[in-house]
Amino acid sequence: MKLRNAPTLLLLTALLGACASKPPEPLKFSVNGFSISVPPKDGWTVIQQTPQRVALGKPGDFTGETLTVQMLAVKLPARSEDALLRQARDAERQALDPKRFRIFRQDVKPYASGLLSCVMSQLEVEDRGASGPTGPVASLIMESMTLTCPDPANPDRGVSLSYAHQSYPEDKGRQFVEKGMAILNSLELAETR
Repeated sequence: MKLRNAPTLLLLTALLGACASKPPEPLKFSVNGFSISVPPKDGWTVIQQTPQRVALGKPGDFTGETLTVQMLAVKLPARSEDALLRQARDAERQALDPKRFRIFRQDVKPYASGLLSCVMSQLEVEDRGASGPTGPVASLIMESMTLTCPDPANPDRGVSLSYAHQSYPEDKGRQFVEKGMAILNSLELAETR
């Protein structure tokens, strides 16, 4: 190789190295004027994606362990923090069949997510009706964190964003809060509003 081609080769090598080392862009999903970002390396699979709902899932590291993210368009009560707290609490409870699920803990409180005034619900339940690949399972534990946020421009509509972890009791809580908050805190108003 001639010496005059060396600078071109060095420049090309540097450019290729920069392209190869650039991390992939986060995956963005939007519902009802809100968006979230999910790191592509986390291995999420899109289960459903419509203008009103996004559902993502992936298996965990252990048998019976699953992780899910769900973002739903929701109608909200009149702009009142108490009404929003009540709706978030009641919506979760109504979605659980008391014959199958036993609620261990539910904590609902106001939560500021960036410029959004939201409600955060943390729920832990026992699923007594789960089944595995070989038949019925004694029980599984489901932990979830859900943000319910009204649209500041239209407070009677908003979004509900949930992160849930389901596992056998001995595998419960493995970095649940850290992993969930990374996704929940990515919630923002979509740029194309």
